[in-house]
Amino acid sequence: MGGHRGKTKEPMSWSDENEHAFIGILYDNVKSGKLQCSTFTKDEWGKINADMIVVTKSDYGVERLKGKWNRLRKVHRLFSELLGHTSVKWDPNTNQVNAAEEVWQHFYTINKTEYRIFRKEGCKHYELLGEIFGGTTATGGLGYASANLRGGKAARRLIFEQGSACTCGK
Repeated sequence: MGGHRGKTKEPMSWSDENEHAFIGILYDNVKSGKLQCSTFTKDEWGKINADMIVVTKSDYGVERLKGKWNRLRKVHRLFSELLGHTSVKWDPNTNQVNAAEEVWQHFYTINKTEYRIFRKEGCKHYELLGEIFGGTTATGGLGYASANLRGGKAARRLIFEQGSACTCGK
């Protein structure tokens, strides 16, 4: 659960609550049109850090937040690749991923650590991460779930209702 280590900074952990808060803040900023290409401006990152301080009482700093952003983006990409395989099924209600053993073995050759976590825990924030990172991978039932998110309060409510965080992005 350690955070990104800067040159002179001690590592910081990402509790489930802090990850929930970060995802909610990111969602609000993306839906407000503050995303420039694939990231935020320097000023926006400063505001996101300030929001995190208010909500979590922890100062992660902009560099750690950017690192977490990149790790969450990677998690979303890898989970999307997993779901893109024709024999992989995911139930967003139970967060269970089902696939034959040979399919899992194939994905383990790509990234054993991440895919083992997906097999065990799924990725509870997949729909929200899809909204944040483009949403182009959400199809079928996921498209419906993502389309029902209307704003920051709704997103945060969904995050907290989901329970534990997607620990694979830590």
